[in-house]
Order: sequence, then C-alpha cells, then structure tokens
Amino acid sequence: MSRIFTFILGGLGWAFGGVIGGLIGAAVGTRIDSMQEAEARVNNLASSGGGEGPTRRRRYSNTGSSNDHVAALMVLIAAVMRADGVARQSELDYVKAFLRKNYTDEQGREMLLLLRGLVNQPDDIDAVSVCRQIKVNTDYSTRYHIYDFLFGVACADNDFSMLEHSLLQDIGRELGISHADYVAIRTRRGIGARQRTGSGSSSYSRASAHSRADNYAMLGLQPSATDDEVRRAYRRLAMKYHPDRVESLGEQMRSEAEEQFKKINLAYEAIKKERGLK
Repeated sequence: MSRIFTFILGGLGWAFGGVIGGLIGAAVGTRIDSMQEAEARVNNLASSGGGEGPTRRRRYSNTGSSNDHVAALMVLIAAVMRADGVARQSELDYVKAFLRKNYTDEQGREMLLLLRGLVNQPDDIDAVSVCRQIKVNTDYSTRYHIYDFLFGVACADNDFSMLEHSLLQDIGRELGISHADYVAIRTRRGIGARQRTGSGSSSYSRASAHSRADNYAMLGLQPSATDDEVRRAYRRLAMKYHPDRVESLGEQMRSEAEEQFKKINLAYEAIKKERGLK
C-alpha cells in the first residue's frame, strides 16, 4: 500500500471500529476498500520492514493511542466545520497551524487529506454516536481537551453561529462535559452574548477583553464564590492540565493544553490580586 494514511490507520485501536472507523473508512474509500483491508496492509508493511509500522493496538483501553485521539478529533473537527453549512478557510487555517506545529509535513498532509474527505462526504456526520464511542474509551481529561480544541475551531472565523453553538452543546453533553467546564471553555475562548446580525440571524459576540466576571467563569465560578471555592476550582483545573493527565493525548494536544492553561493562570492571578490571596 502507498504510505498514505499509514500514520493514522496504523496505530488505531478503539477508534478503528464503530462509527468512527466507518466514517474514516468512507472518507478514504477512494484509496482503500475497507478499514479491515487497510489494517491488513499496514500490518504487512510493518512485517516486511517497509515504512512505519503500526503501534501496538489497545482496543477498549481507557485512553488508547495518540492515533485514536487524532482520528476522533479529525471526525469531530469535520462535524464542527460543517455545522453552519460552510467549511471556512479560517477554520481550515486554524487546523493547519495546529498540524504544522505538532506533526511532520507528511503526517500533516495525511491528516488534511482525511479531514477533506470527512468534510466533503455527502452524508451527515453522526456527532452524537461519535461522542458516545469516544466517551466509553477515554478519560474525562482527554474529552475535556478535545472539546476545548473544537471550540477553537468554531471560533477561528470570529463568527460563532447558533448552529455551531447548538452542535457544541450536543457534543459537550454526549462527551459528559460538566456545565462548569463548558462555561469555562466558552469564556476562555472569548464567546460573549447572543446577538442579531443584519440579516436577522443570530450569532454570538467575541469578547475583545476579559471582564472580572470572565475571570471567575474561566474557573467555572461565579464572583460570589468563596476563597476556598476559588482555590479548589483552580486545583481542579490544574489537575486537568497536569502533564500526566494529557500524556495520552500526545505532543499535538499537550502544547494546546499548555497554551490554554496560561489563560487560566492569568485569570486566577487576577482573582487572587483582587481578593488579596496568597
């Protein structure tokens, strides 16, 4: 088999079956006949010593391999990009920048080909079923960071529409994301209040600066929270972003997590300064 798709297909475990595997199989169907054939060919390639062999498969593990998360992420990115009926260049550029930062050129091209196939396939992406498959095979921290990144994709065009908002609410519910974490992620990504556009449709404003209330929302709190609640909320988020918690996501998501945690730290420092906390 051509080396194309060996990176993504070669290391899949739990993502290989179920709805995710079916969607990926359809997306690359013009190049391979089935996911099973792809697996056999990649394994044959590894046993013959050619190319990069697959990593050890860990079906139904708690976190799976990095490739499982890549596959799941690409499927949900495609769903978000399709949500408002237009896959915008700004959203694609956001994903490309992420891939350039964290993957080799060859791996990045492979993932973009997969993403293009997912975005362009005629059938709707069953995001609910995808999320349910992810939920039973990953821990909460993994799902939290995947969800956080999806917000970044939706916000890349500075036009967070009602359709994107509705889809992300569905995704968050099916991934089991808590309401406090939903509010924290949304606030950190700069999503403001609902507003009407000139055409009469609705979207959500993007905040240019964070307010005092935003600092609390980033920690999943109200300004009325006690000092102990502030400290506990920060420790809870710090645990989500601890290197051990994001290790299974691979380098590609660790750097994104670090960037977002900087914003959480800034919010916490602002609250501590306001309250005179040590």
